[in-house]
Amino acid sequence: MGRCFLLAALAGGLVACSSEPISTEPTRPANLVLEERDGLFFKPDATEPFTGTLARQHINGAPSHEAVYTNGLRLLQRSWYTNGVPRTEYRFHDGHMVVRRDWNFKGQLQSWKNLEVLAHEQFLRGVNYFTNQPPDWHQAYVWFHIASANGHRDARQALRTPPENFSPEALSDARNAAMGLLGRTNEVTTPDPPPAPNPIPKTGETKKD
Repeated sequence: MGRCFLLAALAGGLVACSSEPISTEPTRPANLVLEERDGLFFKPDATEPFTGTLARQHINGAPSHEAVYTNGLRLLQRSWYTNGVPRTEYRFHDGHMVVRRDWNFKGQLQSWKNLEVLAHEQFLRGVNYFTNQPPDWHQAYVWFHIASANGHRDARQALRTPPENFSPEALSDARNAAMGLLGRTNEVTTPDPPPAPNPIPKTGETKKD
């Protein structure tokens, strides 16, 4: 049931992200609405998946929302309060959520009740890569590291017992890739809130909240 709730929440996020008119910087024109097709995002009537950054700002000119896409896949989505303090941050890899972070109006990191469900899904994804024929140990251990960083105990055990012919260098590469996707450099370090980008230039094309 928890898994269904998580997927429903993610689906709701996709609808919210792509259904509202939003301006783009540097991608034009303004008020672009993306369409989702088979898990990829496109401009209306486009045949190539969308690559670019979509952004909105508050009425006071401060950044409000930002979403980054590459080849139709969303990589990063984040938002800020009107005072410039980060509000949310979502990071993705291959269309799957890596981490979700939420802050209150004072910039204090908040807990997320579905983190355990997300971490278990990430662990199972790693297991799938590990048991594939042939196995993809790099991707398996990237997801084990991600699940471990999100608190999954079995993922931590998997990291302690890698295959004998999976070299320490390869394990380190997987860890570095995972930490990059998580937006941090140390698994036990609480990340600082992401800084707000520069306000969007007032070109007359910017959507106001």
